[in-house]
Amino acid sequence: MRATARVVGLGPSGSAFLHFYGAARGVERSPRYFKACGEAVPVETPLVGKEHVVDKVRLFRFYYWKREVGEVAYQKPRWYIIDKAKWVEQLRAAATGSGAVDGEVVVKAGGPYQSEGGKITVVRAYVEGVKLEDEAVYFVFPPDSVGFYWAFPHGGVYNVGGGFIGVENPVPLVRAFVQKWLGGGRVVDVRGAPLTVEPKIVLHDGEAFRIGEAAGLVYPLTGEGIRPGVLSAKALAEALTTRKPLETYRRAVADIAKQVEFQKRLLKAARRLIERGASIMELANDGVLRDYIEENLSARALFAALAKRPAVGVRLVAALIK
Repeated sequence: MRATARVVGLGPSGSAFLHFYGAARGVERSPRYFKACGEAVPVETPLVGKEHVVDKVRLFRFYYWKREVGEVAYQKPRWYIIDKAKWVEQLRAAATGSGAVDGEVVVKAGGPYQSEGGKITVVRAYVEGVKLEDEAVYFVFPPDSVGFYWAFPHGGVYNVGGGFIGVENPVPLVRAFVQKWLGGGRVVDVRGAPLTVEPKIVLHDGEAFRIGEAAGLVYPLTGEGIRPGVLSAKALAEALTTRKPLETYRRAVADIAKQVEFQKRLLKAARRLIERGASIMELANDGVLRDYIEENLSARALFAALAKRPAVGVRLVAALIK
């Protein structure tokens, strides 16, 4: 007989855990879900039904401010843009139950409010009157900050946002981006939320298991936490039926944790380069950008990019060792 569980936090990962595990109850302070983000998920993300998809993405464009540095295109949609709030609320409603109960196992799923590590504030705005290429998303990296702006289609409007290390309130920057980069538009809704960008991975803290962003399973360079959150929820639900649940859980999320740690190192390098007047975006090529989209960045791909641009490599290394 499996242990009952009490899940603290019913965002994507907590609600997904209820779905996968069954013998669990959820505790959530907020009756309605909201967290500012781009609302994009890879098409293979579990539990995402077509009824919550508001746009599809096949083309990814990358800019170093106004200069395009690369693009990645797919024949079929690679991302879905979803109505995240409705999706999470449907998961909650379909779960076994909710309410404060005592459980034999406690699962923390409170996202950035329970995570350990450095955080920033990200801002998302819905903007009307913007016309960009169909089924395309835009990542725009400013030359003087560590972070990026995004512009994603969202069912007739655009989800435009940004987040930057060291910037407590990015709202003025995002509003300026709408005017200067997108050429204007009517901002109809603005929301902000914390995001863990230097996460410490903690799968069990001595009193509870952790999943999703609460466990540090969020990608620092993209901010993507929905898919790793859902996958970690599934992994823990399965691990709790084994004799060594923590060991089993750790093995199941090892690839996610490895990518998180690698992206943390890249983020640290990006910060040092910005401080020294250089940018990691100089390494960008279509191969590296594809790995970025597919959450599969590796040292091998970066070394291959350096080999093709030895002058850039020398300049970046020199900046790092100043």
